[in-house]
Amino acid sequence: MRIMFAGDIHGNMGHLNWLFRHAKKNDVDTIIACGDFGYWVHLAFGRKFIARASLLAEHNNIPILWVDGNHENHDLLDKLREEHGDHAPIPTPDQWVKWIPRGCRFDINGYTFMGYGGAYSVDWKQRELGHSFWKQELINPYHLDEVSNDKVDVLITHEAPYGKQLTYKDDISVSVAQRELVLELQQKVNPDLHVCGHHHVRETWNYNNTEIHVLGRDTMDKESVLIRDFPAR
Repeated sequence: MRIMFAGDIHGNMGHLNWLFRHAKKNDVDTIIACGDFGYWVHLAFGRKFIARASLLAEHNNIPILWVDGNHENHDLLDKLREEHGDHAPIPTPDQWVKWIPRGCRFDINGYTFMGYGGAYSVDWKQRELGHSFWKQELINPYHLDEVSNDKVDVLITHEAPYGKQLTYKDDISVSVAQRELVLELQQKVNPDLHVCGHHHVRETWNYNNTEIHVLGRDTMDKESVLIRDFPAR
């Protein structure tokens, strides 16, 4: 089982096409996107993006899973969670494209994965509430308290854990607080691998027994992905 983790796609159709070409070239079985995927299906371009993702996934036989970033329609995601629960990835719109609700654990080839989306939009004042910005984007510490302490093999988040200076966002107190919550989650579930996005840079470091990768954004091609093999257990 070969998995390609992808950084922020931002509903970028050109980058989506590149991702599937790169995945096919490298014999990838599944793509997992680390937030700011582009779930804006209240808008025409968002519907086209999701339809294209489903078409490419089915055509290449490579499903794509994604965690929510700060730039998704969280009102619609709340409705999906209410309808389907949060115990398994949810079709958006079908089996080829699935959203991983916050705290959802799932198994791939004998490995336990967990997704946890959310982050702070530094540009929220330039956005319209309920149309291009949603308050549910933030990680809720009370929800985090309910997450089980059971270990996972792989943690996928949008925000990066606190521990290394990344960008100007680390000068914003709310953003730092979100990173601290992600570090708390990481310490709680003790993954071997933690992959995230949000900061539009490519960085890696180790904390305790966890290998951490921050992936780049849609304009960064190979710097926006990480490919890993997961041999059957």
